[in-house]
Amino acid sequence: MSTLSIFKDITDEEKKHMFHCFTPVTKVFFDGEIIMNYSYKIDKIGIMLDGKAHLSSIDYEGRQSILEQLETNDIFGEVFTPPPENCQYFIEADTACDVLFIDYSQIIKRCPNACPEHSRLVNNLLQMTAAKAQAMALHINILSRRSTRQKLIAYFESEANKSKSEYFTLPMSLSALADYISVDRSAMMREIRKMKECGILSERSGANGRSYALTGGYAEDL
Repeated sequence: MSTLSIFKDITDEEKKHMFHCFTPVTKVFFDGEIIMNYSYKIDKIGIMLDGKAHLSSIDYEGRQSILEQLETNDIFGEVFTPPPENCQYFIEADTACDVLFIDYSQIIKRCPNACPEHSRLVNNLLQMTAAKAQAMALHINILSRRSTRQKLIAYFESEANKSKSEYFTLPMSLSALADYISVDRSAMMREIRKMKECGILSERSGANGRSYALTGGYAEDL
């Protein structure tokens, strides 16, 4: 779940006031449904009120890559991920999702009443845009690694830093992880097995599923 929210420091009463101006639309999507197809121009932003989804791209050769995992409070739309002309971008639900759609023009236009909550919302949007830029930079850093092991270690390190604990739970399936780091799933599973055998990676099962920990001794692999 994102620690940022476009509605940070905005009360429920202030939301009602803004929604009267913005006329947002809330929609429910189920697992596997397409929430948004990116076209030449998208004039709405989506806000994940509940559920999980992912942003994928398909290139001209039909290869699919997962670019971003989306959870509660996350935002999406073309303004945050401008798609190249030769790729197809779409948001697909991983679970049942409640999504709020707002016209982007309504958010960035000058408020005639100079509402303070409108200014806070725009400020929150800028902070979330900056956070998305950081996440994209991290993804590029992972993809730039030359080997599958280096990509896995870079990704596992980022998850360990976010969890602030020795063990961390993956926010996506292993199949989705293979798409995210752009490697063959079978090759990735073999590499994970080798990392366990070498003592680089530890795995344990718990109430929340499988969790992992990097156990050191991998500096030479970076």
